Amino acid sequence: MVRYLVLFSFLNFGILPVLAQTDSVMKKNLREISINAERSDLFNFGLNTDKPDSLLKHFVNSQNLGSLLDISSGIVIRSYGPGCLASTSLRGGTAQQTSLNWNGLTINSPVNGLNDLNLIPNFLFGNINVVPGLAGSIQGSSSIGGGINLSDNLLINKGVSGQALQSVGSFGNFTNGFKFNYSQKNWKSSTAWIYNQALNNFPFINRAEFGQPKQILENALGKTFSILHQSNLNTARMGSFKIWYWGSAAKREIPSTMLTYNSKAFQDDQSHKGMLQWSYQLKNLGLKYRSLWQNDYLVYDDSASYLRSVSTSNLFVNDAEVRINFNHLDVLSFGVLQTNSFAQATNYTSTAVRNQTAFWSTYQISILKLKSIFTINFREEWLGDHRLPIIPGFGFRTKLNKSIEIYGQLSRVYRIPTLNDLYWNPGGNLLLKPETGWAEELSFRYNLKTFDISLTGFSRIISNWILWQPINAQIWSPINIGQVKSQGIELRSNLILKLNSKIVSKFGMQANYTESFNDEKSDANYGKQLIYIPLNKVSGTAGISYLNSSFLVSALFVGKRYSSSDNEDIMQSYGLLNLALSQSFSIKKTKGDLFFKANNVLNKMYEAIIWRPMPGFNVELGVNYKF
Repeated sequence: MVRYLVLFSFLNFGILPVLAQTDSVMKKNLREISINAERSDLFNFGLNTDKPDSLLKHFVNSQNLGSLLDISSGIVIRSYGPGCLASTSLRGGTAQQTSLNWNGLTINSPVNGLNDLNLIPNFLFGNINVVPGLAGSIQGSSSIGGGINLSDNLLINKGVSGQALQSVGSFGNFTNGFKFNYSQKNWKSSTAWIYNQALNNFPFINRAEFGQPKQILENALGKTFSILHQSNLNTARMGSFKIWYWGSAAKREIPSTMLTYNSKAFQDDQSHKGMLQWSYQLKNLGLKYRSLWQNDYLVYDDSASYLRSVSTSNLFVNDAEVRINFNHLDVLSFGVLQTNSFAQATNYTSTAVRNQTAFWSTYQISILKLKSIFTINFREEWLGDHRLPIIPGFGFRTKLNKSIEIYGQLSRVYRIPTLNDLYWNPGGNLLLKPETGWAEELSFRYNLKTFDISLTGFSRIISNWILWQPINAQIWSPINIGQVKSQGIELRSNLILKLNSKIVSKFGMQANYTESFNDEKSDANYGKQLIYIPLNKVSGTAGISYLNSSFLVSALFVGKRYSSSDNEDIMQSYGLLNLALSQSFSIKKTKGDLFFKANNVLNKMYEAIIWRPMPGFNVELGVNYKF
C-alpha cells in the first residue's frame, strides 16, 4: 500500500498546488457548479432517500457502515459476526442487487458483485445516504433493490483543521482515527485514516449443543485500516479538478460456527481505488468526465480443510456526461459509460474479462402550473458485442399544497451475472441470463418545519433470478429460477422538538413490511418467502441535546426469517436496544466530546445468519477532538 500513498501524496502536494498558482483570474467565492450534482441525487425525484440523522452518525462514527445503515434505513444487514462479512438486502433483494456508489460511480466487486460493509468505516465519509428503488436507467446494473451513496464535499475553510478519534470497547475493541484538512483560496485537501482492532472474544449460548452451554468465540481477531484522500481545485478558466484515493487493508480470522470447532481460517483483503474528475460549467452547459480505477485482492486460507483461494481483480470505469439547463427549469443530461473488468482467481481456468458500454439520457421537466417535476430516463447497454434491452424509467413529484406531495416512479431494472457466477470452477454457469424486470412505487409525504412523515408502496417482479444451489454434496452452481416478486410498504417519520433555547429533541422511525417470494408456479417453492428476508423490520432513534450534553436511544426490531427455501427452518425475531451519551468540551482552539455507548443493553442472544452468534451486551468509551 505504501507505493500508492507515495504516488497520491505526490499528486496532491506536488502537482495540484502548482496548478493553483498558475491561475491568476480566479473568481472570489467560486460556487460549486451544478454539473457536480450526482445523477442519482438530481434525477430521483420519484424516490425517497434515507439519510442518517447527524446525531446518530456522530455516535457510530467509530463503527462500520453496516452498523449505521441497520438503524437508519430499510436495509437488512446480513452479518456473519463482528469483523466478518456484512452484506445487504434492500426491498427483498440480494446483496448483489444493491449498488454501492462512490462519488457517483458504482464500485461493486466484478468478481462477486457485492461489498463488505464491515470494511467501510463511517469516519471517512461526510455524506452517506440510501436510495431504495434507484432506477437501473440511472445507475445501471446491480441497482435492482436500490443504491448506497458515499461522498464527502469539502468546504472552503481557509487554513488548517482536523479531527482525532480514539475509543476502546468490550472484547478487545480499539479504534484510532485522524483527519487533516487544508485549504487556501480555491484549493482544498483532506486526508483521513482509521485503524480498528478487535479480539471479538465474546460469550454466546451454543444452541446447537446439548444443554446449550455458554462458550467463548475463538479465532475472531480482526484488524482493519482505511485511508481516504481527496483534493479539489476550482479554476475560473479550466473548470474544477478533483482527485480521490481510497485504500483499505484487513486481516481477519474466521471463527467457527455453532456446528463446527477449532477454526483456523483467516481472510486477507486489500483494496485500492483512485478517481479523477474534471467538470466545467459554461452558462447553461455543463461538462463532466470521471475515471475510476479499482484493484481488489483477497486471500482465504483454511489450513484445517487444506483450502486456499486467491483472487484479484481490476476495474476501470470512464464516464462522460453533458448536462444542459433550459430556462433554469428543465435539464437534459446524456453521456457514455465504459467499464472494463479483469479478474484472476484460484478457481478460474483463465483470466476473466468483461467489457461494457452504456449510453444513457435523462430529461427533467418542471411544470410550474402543476407544481410538478417529471423525469424520463433511457439507457442502452452492450455487454461485449451483445446488446441488452433498452432500460427506460419515468418518475414524478407533485406538490399538492404547502405540506403534502405525491411522488413515484416506474422503471425497468436488470443485473448481469458476476464473474464468479459465470467462471467459478467447478460450478460456474456460462448460460446464465441477466436478471430483468420492472419496478414501480408510489409515495405520499406530509412535511412541516418540525415534522415529516412519508408512506411508500412498492412492487417489483424480476425474471431470471440468479440463485446458487447444490448440484451434489460438494459443488454449488448458479441457475435462473424463473420469477421473484417483491412488494411492500415503507413508513418514514421524523420529529424535532425545540423545548427552549437550551433543549432540543429529535425522533426518527423507519418501518418496513416486505414480501419477497418465489413467483415461479412450476417451482416446488412457489409462494415461499426468500431466505433471510424478514417480513417486518422497524428501527428508530430518540435523542435529546441540552447545552453541551447529548443522549441517544436507538432500537431495532427484525422479524422472523427463513433459512431454507421451503420455509421449514425458521430463525426467530430479535430486538436490540442501544444507549449513547456524549459531553462536549472546549479548550482554547480545540473542541471535542467524550462519548459512551452501551450496545445491546438487554443482552439479547441472536443471529443474523444461521449458526453465527452475535455479541451480547457491550460498551465503548471514546473521545473526539476537533481543531
